[in-house]
Amino acid sequence: MTWPLKLLMAGVLIVFYVDGFVIGSSTWMILGFSLLGLLVLAGFHRHAEHGPAEALAPVPVLAAALAALAVAVLSRGAGLSVVLATALVGVAGDSLDRLGRSLGSSLPVAAPIYCGAFAGMTSQRLLLHPGWVLLAGALAGVLLRLLHNSSGGVGGKLGTTAFLAVLGSCALAYSIGAVGPGEHLHPMTLSEHLAITLIAVLAPLITHRISYRRGMGAVLGSALPSLLMALVLPPPLAASWLGGSFVGMTAPPLLAPHPRAMLLAMGLVFALLSQSFEPSLAGIGGDLGATAAVSVLAVLGARTAFPRLWRTT
Repeated sequence: MTWPLKLLMAGVLIVFYVDGFVIGSSTWMILGFSLLGLLVLAGFHRHAEHGPAEALAPVPVLAAALAALAVAVLSRGAGLSVVLATALVGVAGDSLDRLGRSLGSSLPVAAPIYCGAFAGMTSQRLLLHPGWVLLAGALAGVLLRLLHNSSGGVGGKLGTTAFLAVLGSCALAYSIGAVGPGEHLHPMTLSEHLAITLIAVLAPLITHRISYRRGMGAVLGSALPSLLMALVLPPPLAASWLGGSFVGMTAPPLLAPHPRAMLLAMGLVFALLSQSFEPSLAGIGGDLGATAAVSVLAVLGARTAFPRLWRTT
């Protein structure tokens, strides 16, 4: 089962990368993204471990489905920004997880809930009926169990899993004519470009410190600051913080022995990619996480290809 899972993850990253960054770019941009893509593949091959799938369990799948629906209801019905809704659900999921552990539960739900929340970020212009979002969340929960032992510690894994789940739901919806035209991309100003670059550098550092050095855990370390940022920043910048926080969820062993330099490099790559993202169909939940995963793998691949640049002094 290991090789099919590895091919599945590689396939979804390739589809995401080619559609989001390569197709429609200028010749020089295509060359640059192709070279960067080789580093992503090198990082994936070297650092994304793939173990056997976990047995399916109803609780994580149901948790992911309800989380997706909750984000859709909060953002579409209650008028919250999608980032605020996702962060709220993430914080709630971490709280439920801690409560369950205190009561002796052996099934963690923080990761499935956060993963399902990303599926719930899917635009209403893409999947109009909440039932499709519920399906995408459930599928995200299933995939997360299947990929439980795959790509461990790589920031953005949850979002990539959600992206794959939404992609599958969109394919099914498309087969019966239920997919909408997709979201419009936000045209960014120069000041927003500069702010996003700064945010993309800061968010991974702060998230990583809170998650691992302060012991809050990766989900809460990402969701809680993102919630606060969603309250004070405009939606495009808040979304950039949320995506950058996924980079910061990368596990410390993958970043050693230069965690700060690695996170800074990953954040810069995330800034480049997030501002160059032009998919053929925008609004698929999980695209921020997939962008974060690509950024993490690109830097890990660069370390593999050019080890002297990261040599310990």
